[in-house]
Amino acid sequence: MPGPRIDEIGPWSEIKLDILKRYAVEYSKILSSQKSPPFFHVYIDAFAGTGYHLSETTGEMVLGSPLNALLVRPPFREYHFVDLDGDKVAGLGKIIGNRPDVFLHKGDCNQVLLREVFPRVLVKTSSGDCVSLIPMV
Repeated sequence: MPGPRIDEIGPWSEIKLDILKRYAVEYSKILSSQKSPPFFHVYIDAFAGTGYHLSETTGEMVLGSPLNALLVRPPFREYHFVDLDGDKVAGLGKIIGNRPDVFLHKGDCNQVLLREVFPRVLVKTSSGDCVSLIPMV
């Protein structure tokens, strides 16, 4: 059985992935250093794909945002990767393996985020307001 279709990306997408990777590193450093109050942060990718792409310029493999996020130090507390394509989710799962901090979700991100992800990462205040203490990447 063939694996998931690998997306080919142009130079603009490679630049975007590089910017996102550098941003995630700095953001993680900043949030991890907060002690009063202590913050935790999770990484959410609503269009995760297979975790890698092919460069249309070079033909080489380019790490996608999920795999780049897993390399960020200090690490995020949790990683939530969502994709509509079940083959891509399965392919990403094979690359990542069994990690208790990684959650793979197959489905429409509009529904998955509301039903499965946001309830885990939103904090309710005593007044009942929801406050997000995490980045929505």
